[in-house]
Amino acid sequence: DDDLYIANAFKDDSQILRFHGALDKNGRHAFRDVFSSRDSHNPGLDHPFAVTFGPDGHLYVPSQDTNVVSRYAGPGSTSGEPGAPLPIADDLMQSAAAHLPPGTFVASNKHTADGLQAVRGTVFAGNGNLLVADRDANTVKAYHGSTGAPVRAYTHAHLKTPIHVLPQGDNVLLVGSRDSNAIFKIDLETGAIDVLVETAEGGLKGPAGMAIGPDGWLYVCSRESKQILRFDAGTGRPDSTPFITDLPDFPEFIVLVDN
Repeated sequence: DDDLYIANAFKDDSQILRFHGALDKNGRHAFRDVFSSRDSHNPGLDHPFAVTFGPDGHLYVPSQDTNVVSRYAGPGSTSGEPGAPLPIADDLMQSAAAHLPPGTFVASNKHTADGLQAVRGTVFAGNGNLLVADRDANTVKAYHGSTGAPVRAYTHAHLKTPIHVLPQGDNVLLVGSRDSNAIFKIDLETGAIDVLVETAEGGLKGPAGMAIGPDGWLYVCSRESKQILRFDAGTGRPDSTPFITDLPDFPEFIVLVDN
């Protein structure tokens, strides 16, 4: 619907907020409404990390305190009230449905053996699978985009604490490794994992949000140095100087928009 959706994770206010996509006369995105909120009917939404729209038009939200990925009816949904939890994923219906929060698409490891330990970034791959960074499992996990069934796990000896994920084309996923201070490149078809940005390259410390610009640079939030760095998206070569430095707080997400 061209609106802007934001995860609000402030203390007890776990919500998905919606803002108008078009700028107002002051050049800002005006608040529209609370699209979804944690309550007794929606306990799975607890400390949301991000928001991801799926190919089906529904909203997928990883929550850090329940370690589930919840699925909510999208703004144009005809299968449920927009913002309301959708039925639990087909793959979970037989095994753990009675114990899961409404709307659960991927369960935590408290509910299923192959569930998530500490969920962070999520994104849909070109093949329709949902990719989830499982921080404490040091793994990126793939789930079938329709049923939620586990498809594949991507691991590497030096891929520690994956947080943010970013598609690079249909078959490549970039993953920031917080404890390795590096960025890895995963071939989603073969499973091959290579280092794109070496440890601490260009001053990278605590990689967080990433974005690829039309200029061929990979922009990366360096949380612990409070900088935005950039690297050649193909080779991982760092720019000679930080793109943005001396930020007042830890940068977590970055999004490039058309100007």
